[in-house]
Amino acid sequence: MNMLIILSYIANVLILTPICILLLMRNNRMNEVYGIDTTARQILLCMYLTILILSVYCLLKADTTLLIAWIILGFQVIYKSLSLIIIRDKKVPVYWFNFGVAILHSITLFMNPL
Repeated sequence: MNMLIILSYIANVLILTPICILLLMRNNRMNEVYGIDTTARQILLCMYLTILILSVYCLLKADTTLLIAWIILGFQVIYKSLSLIIIRDKKVPVYWFNFGVAILHSITLFMNPL
């Protein structure tokens, strides 16, 4: 597996693990960034957990295909790029994390064409 793909998966794990733990614990400090614990936030948590689980799986299973990386990372590039347009408050940390991760995953995909 290409080092950039591994780096992208590791970034997913390092970023999403604490976020998912705090959201699962319903930590009040997360309300500042993600709003109060609503169905929408719980759906977002499910999406984060899915990306986290798939990233861990791909790191553990070295023979995953490039197509799988394109699906996981491509999905993230699209939704994170859309969030950069839709999020109104550009001061929240999630905005800047989305920006950074979208750039990393875009570079990874650009350097690993299908």
